[in-house]
Amino acid sequence: MEVPVDNLFATDISTEQVRIPIAGEISLLIGDGAGDYPSSRIQKGPVLIYRNKDLSEEGVGFGVPVLKFGHEAFFPGSKRVTAEKNRDSIVIKIDYDLNLVERMAIRGNKKINSMSFYKIKEWFHGLHRDHPGARGILMPAFKTVSRICDIETRFDEVVSAGSVCVTYTINPKESTVSISVDISRVKKNGCSEVIILNEQGATCFDRYCDSNGVSLTEEAIGTWDETSADEASFVDSRDVIEFTLKRIEGSRMLRGREFIESRLAWSGLAYVLPSHAVHFAYVIHVGSARI
Repeated sequence: MEVPVDNLFATDISTEQVRIPIAGEISLLIGDGAGDYPSSRIQKGPVLIYRNKDLSEEGVGFGVPVLKFGHEAFFPGSKRVTAEKNRDSIVIKIDYDLNLVERMAIRGNKKINSMSFYKIKEWFHGLHRDHPGARGILMPAFKTVSRICDIETRFDEVVSAGSVCVTYTINPKESTVSISVDISRVKKNGCSEVIILNEQGATCFDRYCDSNGVSLTEEAIGTWDETSADEASFVDSRDVIEFTLKRIEGSRMLRGREFIESRLAWSGLAYVLPSHAVHFAYVIHVGSARI
């Protein structure tokens, strides 16, 4: 059930949905994740809605924290959401509990528990990330092995690595989302980096462009390639919508897109922070694409 925006007065909406207009016919939807993707257990941040069309697909939304501990990543498996109307802005606070990790299983529920397997998997992902020219070989090989071995991806609940509080201040007059991330309540021992994801759907957001003059579409965008641009955008070519982020000092900004039918369907920008980070802030601009 959707909660009307005018009813937001320090309201706990953890089990509800709120749709907040942000630019013309574009809205942000705050609520439970949905879909049949393996990653559907990951709790989503705000996702984009155009008219009544959800543009997120497998993307986790804006401002979603992930902690890396060596080869393992901890994702949010539960969250508490509060919302409040504050003059011209809507303030959403989400406490993400980082208690999910990715696991592989042979279809039929035989889980793969070998840490050596996951180290090899991380090495493979590193090759894919660091050697764009080899992706045409690596990705088909990965698909073939997964199909032959009948391997599927799952996200299992584990002991939490801590919680991250993310505050979203949504200003429809400026078509912006100001995001403030409090990373002070997570386990830092063994943590190698903090990642803040900003993702929407891959078939919707099929074009990347930035202030360095780079313009890429679909597969040419790549998977988590670093950008040095001061400003970067993803564009929905069909609905002519874009979201834009700026490079923030003290972090690295990565762009990425993956689409594998029924498995992966995300496009987005991520900030990578050092493990000692305790606070991070940035702004997302949402609106009609400048094309």
